[in-house]
Amino acid sequence: MRHPVWIALAVAGAVSLAGCGGGGNPTPPTLATVSSVNAASAAPSAPPSGGFKAVVSFGDSLSDMGSYTLAAISTYGVAPYNIPFTGLPYAGGGQFTVNGAATGNWVGDLASSLGLTITPNIIGYGTPQGAAYLTPSGTTTNPAAATCAFSAPPASGQANCFAFGQGGSMVSNADGIGHSSGALTIPVTQQVQNYLTQFGSFNGNQLITVLAGNNDVLTALSTVSTTVTQAVTQAVQSALAQNPNLTAAQIASIQAAAQQQATSQAAAVAQYTVAQAADQLAGVIKTITGDGGKYVVVYTLPDSSQTPFGRGLPFTGATPAQTPPAGYVCDNTNTTTPCYLLSNLVQVFNQQLLTDLQGQPVKILDGYSLLNQEIANPGQFGLSNTTTPWCNPATQSSLLCNVGTPDAAAGASASNLGTWLFADGLHPTPGGYQIIANATLSAMKGFGWLQ
Repeated sequence: MRHPVWIALAVAGAVSLAGCGGGGNPTPPTLATVSSVNAASAAPSAPPSGGFKAVVSFGDSLSDMGSYTLAAISTYGVAPYNIPFTGLPYAGGGQFTVNGAATGNWVGDLASSLGLTITPNIIGYGTPQGAAYLTPSGTTTNPAAATCAFSAPPASGQANCFAFGQGGSMVSNADGIGHSSGALTIPVTQQVQNYLTQFGSFNGNQLITVLAGNNDVLTALSTVSTTVTQAVTQAVQSALAQNPNLTAAQIASIQAAAQQQATSQAAAVAQYTVAQAADQLAGVIKTITGDGGKYVVVYTLPDSSQTPFGRGLPFTGATPAQTPPAGYVCDNTNTTTPCYLLSNLVQVFNQQLLTDLQGQPVKILDGYSLLNQEIANPGQFGLSNTTTPWCNPATQSSLLCNVGTPDAAAGASASNLGTWLFADGLHPTPGGYQIIANATLSAMKGFGWLQ
């Protein structure tokens, strides 16, 4: 996703966690917390009989086990690379991390720690001729023939094609980030319905993970930028049409007034939008628990303002895979910066989600606090670099990054891959993902789900 040029934001009076309930609901007197949701949860307090038999994951790129491997094959499976495709995971790319390392996405790491395997539910990408889907024997244009292509069929009872997360996916909007250029971006609402269509219901021997909402927040942030820029431009053009002889000082005054008003309104709309997305995600989670899901872990969103992408706002043409200009860091404590607004939108989403899930039979893993801890105390997690993307910016995204494409100019190399947190502007390295998997395992022990 490419962001327009950010003008200075005056959001101090526009963004506040108080009174931002989604769907017009008033904020409760006492806000829900991770601890309060977990304490009130009616989820099981003991492991499933016979242990976990499957991991089922829903979400976006942070849980994507290789939905866009076909896009990576189209890049690395031909000259000059000629990397052969011999199954999943594909060494050249396909997951939003540094591909080809010993480990990959945290979902796969978590499953492996439980003695299980998990594969993407479907692998595909858009082409000028239409969507193509990957199977072990090649490609097909029939999604039904490609569903669970790298797994036993659903009817066998031995399927492991439970990785439904896809890069770019939003909670309910099918037009996710990258959709116009070919990404499937099946929304989480549809991911869950696809699971139910294929498997009928959830069961008590599954560990179900839900991590979503990041793209709703990023889209809301981008919309604020676009809205404010358009409003300021329109105000100046209108004023000049009435009086072509305006001085530079008068134009600046018009810009400042239009900017302040537009920012306040756009930020409020963005807050409402992400709170609605949290409401929708809570509804999806209630569908899961209502259809047999017993062991459900929901993740609060990490604070994207702490990522290289967030720290690099604003600069012209920012994308999640690009590195901010040398020496520049966006201050997320400064209320006039876009990274402050980004952090606020993440918190609005998380707060609304926790409020919606209070009293529900789910458990929460606090991804927001986990990333903050990694940034504040990197050595505790074996990290030495938490600010610079490991992947070469020429790969455009960690989707196409692998162990052979480090950003050598930034000091990245195969030898230090294990100590860098970020693969690109938003996504973790395999080591960063392993931290999420380890945190989940630790939390599961605390829930009583593991011995």
